[in-house]
This record gives sequence, C-alpha cells and structure tokens, in this order.
Amino acid sequence: YCDVSITLTDDQNRQCDDETIMCVPCVLNPNPDMDRRRRYELRDLPDGHFDSFSFALHEMRILTMEEGQAKYGPKFKNHAYMVAFHIYAIESNRGEQAHFGAHFIPFHSAFTAMYETIVLTITEANGLPLESTPYWWAFNDTYQRDVVGPDMFGTLPGLGPNFEVTDGVFANWTIPFYNESYPQFIGAVVDPDDSSYTGDDYGYLRQSINNIKQPYYVAFPMSADANRSSQWEAQSLDELAHCISCGYHSEDYNMFHFAWCIQEKWHVYVHSDLGGWRYNEDGSGVTYSGDFNGQQGNIAPIFIPFHNTVDMFGTEWMSQHADQAHSSWGFPYENAYNYYTDSTYHGINAMDDINSAFPIRWMDLGWAEPGDPDANNTVTYLEAVCKLAKENAPYMYVKFSSGPDDAPGEIVEPRNSTATNSTTSIMEAGMEMQPLETERESMLPAAEAFLFAYDAKTDNRMEAAQAFLDSLEEGN
Repeated sequence: YCDVSITLTDDQNRQCDDETIMCVPCVLNPNPDMDRRRRYELRDLPDGHFDSFSFALHEMRILTMEEGQAKYGPKFKNHAYMVAFHIYAIESNRGEQAHFGAHFIPFHSAFTAMYETIVLTITEANGLPLESTPYWWAFNDTYQRDVVGPDMFGTLPGLGPNFEVTDGVFANWTIPFYNESYPQFIGAVVDPDDSSYTGDDYGYLRQSINNIKQPYYVAFPMSADANRSSQWEAQSLDELAHCISCGYHSEDYNMFHFAWCIQEKWHVYVHSDLGGWRYNEDGSGVTYSGDFNGQQGNIAPIFIPFHNTVDMFGTEWMSQHADQAHSSWGFPYENAYNYYTDSTYHGINAMDDINSAFPIRWMDLGWAEPGDPDANNTVTYLEAVCKLAKENAPYMYVKFSSGPDDAPGEIVEPRNSTATNSTTSIMEAGMEMQPLETERESMLPAAEAFLFAYDAKTDNRMEAAQAFLDSLEEGN
C-alpha cells in the first residue's frame, strides 16, 4: 500500500531543499492555549446542532449573493458560488486545480474551512447553536442508514421517479443555474481565459458532459446496471488505514503519495458509489453521473461532512510526521505533477493561489475580518498546508463515540450549553424553513431564468418556466 507505483522524474514535484529552492518552514502549535472549535461526527452532534447546520445550508441555497451579503456581510457565499468554485477548479484550462496531486489535501481543507466560515456566519447571526461543521465517519464499521437515510441526508439512491432525493432534511434540493449565477458573481470573478465552462447542456451548474435534466439533486444506484433497490454500503476503513500507516519518505511517500493513496483508495469510491451512474437511454454508454459523483459533487450537502473527514485524515498523517513541517511534508514548490493527466503545470505549486481563477481570501477562512488590511489576501496552497495543520487549525476533531479505538480525534469533556431547541430558535429569529410541499413553487424563479426553457415567441417567461417544469415531471 505504501508503494504508489508512480515513478516521478527529477524534474517533477520539485521539493524545497534550502539550496536550489528555499523552504518556507511551517511552525506548528504557535498558540497552544487556543480554544479550538469542535468538529463532531454527525451522530455525536449536540442537540440542535444538525438543525442549525442544515438551516445554514438552506440559507445558502435560497439567497442570492446580493441578498446574502446584505443580510450576513461579505463573508457570505451562496450555494451556487460554492458549486461554481469547485467546478471551475476542475475545468481550469491550466489543468485540474483540486485533485490528482499533492494539492488535493490543502484544496479541500481550505474549501471546507470556507464552508465553515459561511455556515457559522449564518448561525451566529441567527443565534443558533453550532460550534463547527460536522464530519462523517463514512466506513462500514458503523451503521450508516441514520446518515444516508430519511433522518439526515436522504435515502440513496434517490426515491424520486428519476432518482431525485426526495426525503431527508435536504429533500428536493434544487440545482443552481449557470445563466442565473453569471451576473451574480461568475462574470466578475472568473477570467474567461482560464476556463471555457458555461454550464451543462441544460444550463445547470453541473458537469459539462452530464446529461441530467432534472432540476433537483439526483443520486443513482452505485453502478449503471444496478436496480433501484441496491443500497449503498460504506467502504472499508482498512484501505484508508493503510494510507495513514505509511511512513514519510522524501522521495517515495510524501504528501503527493499520501494524497494519491487517500484519493484513489477511498475518496473516489465514496463519490462514485453515493452519486451513482446511469447508461444513456440508447445504451451507448454512461454519461449520466449522479450529482455527488463528478465536478459538481458539492451540490450534495453531504459533501461537507465527507470532506471534513478527508481533512481529518490528511492532517492526522501530517501530524504523525510533524518533523517534516520544515519541508512542507514534501509539497511541490515547482513542477507540481498531476498523476491523472501525467502532466505538470502552473497553479498547483506551493506558492500558487488555491484555484486562482476563483480565489479564496483570508477573510473567507476567518484569518482576517472584513476591513482588515489582510482581509483580501489570497490563500496559497502552502498557507493552507501550514495554517490548517492539525496543530494550527482553529478547529479540532472530536473522536467518534462509535468509532474504533484507533480512530483520529480527541476525547473531550462536554461544554456547558445553554442552547435552546433549534426549531424554536429559528422561529424566534424570524426565519422559516421552506416547506417541501412548496418546493416546486420555489423552483419557478430559477426555471424562469433558465433561458433554454424560454420560448422566444412569447413574452410570458413564467408560463414558459411552468411548462418546462411540467415537462420534467412528465419525463420529457
């Protein structure tokens, strides 16, 4: 398992050596007395915290960028923004900015930390109890139907007529539109030279080759020929445990090799199994992948707790080799290598900005407040590697109560809590969750903005949108 079977040339993934490339050492634990936020496993969350978490995600989905920032300030980003962020990282003309190399670890650590900043901005403004975003122990040593089922993230595969996820807290979760998002933020953020992505064939912020036309979150069975009754079974912990157990070696097992191991032996399978696949209607091949499976993976709300677990294991491996912090655990400073495309390119080296076409700023991670001199500093991969290391991050992972003895995380005493029932808190804050029965009505403004559905021969755009939704329900 420690033999990644990838042979790099001397000019690929060039690490710092303080001779030809100067190292920027990472100082661990500079503030040992820091009171860290606690990231709990989903099933260990204190009372009311999951409701607060889901409420914040609904706010992100419902509000436009303008509405959200007027309500919550400049740290707010809406759901469409976050989906676009992930897609444009993958669709970059320079090369993949999020996966298939050492950059996989810091990219997702920073991305989930940005989610956490937004979520806590929303919950704190509404007086709702939540300490941090949760993680998900997505392994087969624990029962998973309480997570992937009607009580939390919905039954997978979806129960709708076209495998839409129709139960759970995020039932009938709507898909953002490219044409609606472009004037809000894409046009102002993305350099057209960096990416040619303009949405999928139906105008959604989905994978450009995906042919799903349903306007809701879709989860297919695990394989293209599986039937609806096939149930997802979690991956074994054994595969990932081997990745963690491998010792550091500057040439043969550094952050690049660990990232390969955790991605290829666990991460990719959870995405593909939970997202699922379908064949073309003419049987010509697979071009339907579920929303959790592909470039638009964070359409699915379960993306956040799942990738918090990626961060937990990534930073655990780094902590086990803390003596390598001076060399950034072998993170490439030059000629960073993508093992999937067998190429090196600019944009994923240590000093490069994370997803520079869609940059993360210090205030997005809580490293600065709006108006501070450093607020708009862009975050590099190297900064994320160091500042989000286990010893430095503003959060900590609480050991899962139902996990194995050697599971990562800390055993902590419960905090004193004065939290009220979350539903009561939401109502007292003057907020009201969108009833699922009215979800179709909430789709009308988005569908109305969907130019593909607009009949140019009529001035009644709402009528065209209504007809479009009718056609989807009829299976057209």
